[in-house]
Amino acid sequence: MAELPSPAGAAGSAKRPLWPVPPVVAFAVALAGLVAVAVISFFLPKHHPHGLPDDDALRAAAADVSGHVSVRTNMLRWRAELLGGEPPNRAADRAMLERVASARERLRNAQHRGDARVLAARAALDLAVHDFPSALARYRRACELSPHYGEGRLGAGVALALEADRTPEPWQSRSLRLQAVAQFAMVDSLDPEYPLALYDRARVLRDLGHEREARFWGTRAAAAEPSGPWAEALHRDSLSN
Repeated sequence: MAELPSPAGAAGSAKRPLWPVPPVVAFAVALAGLVAVAVISFFLPKHHPHGLPDDDALRAAAADVSGHVSVRTNMLRWRAELLGGEPPNRAADRAMLERVASARERLRNAQHRGDARVLAARAALDLAVHDFPSALARYRRACELSPHYGEGRLGAGVALALEADRTPEPWQSRSLRLQAVAQFAMVDSLDPEYPLALYDRARVLRDLGHEREARFWGTRAAAAEPSGPWAEALHRDSLSN
C-alpha cells in the first residue's frame, strides 16, 4: 500500500513557487523595456527626409537630368528630387537616355551611401531606364533606412505597379499591384508625394477591380489637388465625384 505524503512534505511542496523567480523577473523587465521603447517611439517626431545630400557627385548628376528627362509611367504619377520633381509622363528619347547614363556614372562616386536620399536618387535613374527590379530594391532599402520617406514609398509603389504591367502571370501581377497599393498607403500626408500617392492608389485599385475603393481614394486625390490635368483625368475616368 502506498504511503501518504507526510504533512511536512506537503507543506514543503506548497511553499515552492510554481515558476522560478529570476527568469520571471527578467522577462518582466524585458517586457517593460519593450513597452517603454514603443511608447517613446510613438511620441518621437517622425523623420521625413527630403531634398538631396550636399555632395559634388549628386549635384553633377542632378545638373545632367533635372528638368531634362521624361519617364513613361503609364497612368501613374511619380516624382524624384534628382529629376527636379515630377518629370513629364512620356517616353525618353536618345538624348535623354544619354543624360541618364551620364548621371548614373556620376553617382558611382557619390558619398553618403548610408543616406536614403542617395539610394532614392539611384533608384530614380533605374526607373527612368525601366530597370524596375533594381529601382524597387533601392527604394525598399531607402525605406528600411527611413520608414517615413515619401519619395521612397512612392517610388517603390510605382516600380511595383510598372513591373506588374509587364508580368504575364495574372496572380503574380495582382500580388505586385497589391504591394504597390500598400506602399502608396504609407506615404504620409505631410510629404509632397502625398497627392501623387492618392492618385496612384486610386489608379492601381481600379486595375485590381476594386471600383468602390478606387473611387474613394480618387475623390480624396481630387480634393488634395482640385484643379489641373490630374484632377481632370480622375473626373474623366469616373474616379472622383
